[in-house]
Amino acid sequence: MSFTSLDRNTKKFNVPCLCIGLLLLVIKPVCAQDRFAGFPEPLANFQQHIDKVRQYLVRTKMPQRSLKDVDVNLPFERAADVAQKYKGKFLLIHGLNDSPYVFTDVAAMLTNRGYGVRAILLPGHGNTPEAQLNMSYKRWLIAARQQFALWDDGTTPMYVGGFSMGGVLATILALENESIKGLLLFSPAYKSTMEHLLRWSGIYSRFKPWVFGGMIIEDNPAKYNSIPINGAAQYYNLTKVLRHEWARRSKAQRRLDIPVLAVASQDDSVVDVDYTVDRFNKRFASDNKKLIVYSNDADSVDTEYVDYRISAFPEHRILNQSHQGVLMSADNPLYGKNGSVLVCNGNDWPTFSACLYSKEPHWFGAQHTLSPDALPVARTTFNPDFNAIFTEFDKIFP
Repeated sequence: MSFTSLDRNTKKFNVPCLCIGLLLLVIKPVCAQDRFAGFPEPLANFQQHIDKVRQYLVRTKMPQRSLKDVDVNLPFERAADVAQKYKGKFLLIHGLNDSPYVFTDVAAMLTNRGYGVRAILLPGHGNTPEAQLNMSYKRWLIAARQQFALWDDGTTPMYVGGFSMGGVLATILALENESIKGLLLFSPAYKSTMEHLLRWSGIYSRFKPWVFGGMIIEDNPAKYNSIPINGAAQYYNLTKVLRHEWARRSKAQRRLDIPVLAVASQDDSVVDVDYTVDRFNKRFASDNKKLIVYSNDADSVDTEYVDYRISAFPEHRILNQSHQGVLMSADNPLYGKNGSVLVCNGNDWPTFSACLYSKEPHWFGAQHTLSPDALPVARTTFNPDFNAIFTEFDKIFP
C-alpha cells in the first residue's frame, strides 16, 4: 500500500489509505524494534558474551539460516601463537552488512604473528537485515567503545582493525584512545561513492525502507544481501562523526601518529577510494604507514606511502578486486577459490539471475564490473595476493 495512493476512479488522494499508512509509519518501527530487542551487551567474560549472542541469534535468525550458519556469524576470540613473541591484542570490527567471519583469514595471520584477536559482532548483524530497520549508529559506536574498554587492561599494547564501516569505527576509537598503537584497515569506508544519496537516506528510509524494495534472496551464510536504507543512513551518520572528530581537534591532533596499514580496491563500488587516499595522506602522520591499492590502471604511480598492485588475476578469472575480496584468502572455505558461496553481481533480477543460474564459467569482479565476453560476472570474494598484504604488515608492525 502506498502512503499517497490514488483512488482509480476519482484520481484524488485516498484519505483512509493515507491515514492508515501514516499510522503504520509510526507504529512499525516500534514493533520491529521489539522483535529484535535484547542484543547482548558486551561482557568482561568474552566467552559468556559469545554464548549469549548465540542464544539471541538462534531466537531471531532468518528461517533459512541453520544453526551452523548462526555459528558462522558469532564473535570469536583467538589466542596468540605461544611459539611467537607476544605482541599485543587486536580488536576487529566488521562492516555494515557483514559479520566477524570476514576476519577469519586475517585473524589467523595475526595470531601466527603473536597477537591475540577478538572479532566482535555489532548489534543489528548476524541474524536478519530487518534488525537494521530501526538501528542507530550510536549503538554501533557504543558497542565498539565498550568492547575496546573491556579488553584494554592498561598494560597490553592495543591495536584495532576494521573492514569497511568497521574501518570508520576503528579510526574513531584510535582518535579517542591514546592506548591504541596501530590500525589495520580493509576498504575503510570514510566516504561512499553514493554520498549524494546518503545525505537524504535518513528521511527517505521512513517512506521506503529497503534499497531493493524488500528482502531479496538471503543465501549468504555470513553476511546480508538485502540492504535497509536505514542501515545505510546510520553508516553515513558514522562518517559524519569521524569527520567531526577530525574537524574539532587542533591541527596537530587531527593526525594520528601511529602505524597504519590500509588496503583498498580502485574498483570498489562502495568506497570513494580517491578520498581514502587523500585521508590516508593527510590524517596519518607516522612514517610507518602504507596504503595498498589494487588497480588495473596503468597510469597509477606508487608514492612513498601508497603502493598500487595489480588487481586482475587471469588464472583465476578475476577481472579486478572487490570491496570484500581484498581481505579473504584463496583458501577460505566459504569465499576462496574453491569456496561454497557464489556472490552474484547486479541489483536487477536479469543480471543477478544470469550469474546465479548460469552453467557457463563465471568471471569475477567488483560490483558493476562489465563482462569482457557476455559471460556472467560474479563478485570477487578472495584475494590471490592476500599473503603479500601480510608481508607488508611485517614491515609496518615489526
